[in-house]
Amino acid sequence: MIDKIISIITQYFPSLREKNRSIIISYLTLRKLIGILGMLLPIICIIGGLIFWEFSIQRSISYYYHTNMRDFFVGLLFCVSMFLITYRGYEKIDDIITTVSGIASWFIAFFPCSFDGDSSRLVSIIQIKSCISNKIHLTSASIFFFLLAINSIFLFTLSDKPQSEISEGKKFRNKIYIGCGIAILLSLVFIPVLYIVLGEERIVQYKIILIFEAIMLVAFGISWLVKGRTLFQD
Repeated sequence: MIDKIISIITQYFPSLREKNRSIIISYLTLRKLIGILGMLLPIICIIGGLIFWEFSIQRSISYYYHTNMRDFFVGLLFCVSMFLITYRGYEKIDDIITTVSGIASWFIAFFPCSFDGDSSRLVSIIQIKSCISNKIHLTSASIFFFLLAINSIFLFTLSDKPQSEISEGKKFRNKIYIGCGIAILLSLVFIPVLYIVLGEERIVQYKIILIFEAIMLVAFGISWLVKGRTLFQD
């Protein structure tokens, strides 16, 4: 019965039977999606938290796991994770770096950071102590951002052409990649340093961690958008 209905419909609308010749997503599109999702994470979490969660800004993006933005936070991180894991670059090292980055992103979402100071509280799907989950979360976040920086500085800048044949556009993009990678690495260094210098109270008061996390995610997003030829293409 259903076959007959489909046959009648397609008889009058033959365009519905046209084959889709672009069913495989291009890697340029994948790069764009990764960049956009990375940049959206801090923006939407902050805006959503301000509008729907006591008009407050959290001390870090990870803290939005414990607010009304939890579903978005976890969902977007899982999307980024899957895109990175399934991404395939020009060389094997690209695949390794992005796959490990994707797994780290998955761990960030899967193991939430501590929130209320109760280290014995059970969290995550597998119900482990909050103190253990927090350590896994921080380690995964450090690995995630560090590998993103390495990817931007050393892999996105690779070319199979001799230096003399590299276009001015490619050279300019390489400067952006390196700048984004350095911004991520410096942010990773500044967070613990400022934590020691300023102390936890000021770090929380001035949202230092949130600011540097946002910088890293924006740098990550810009780097992938440039690689996806959304920005500064030849």
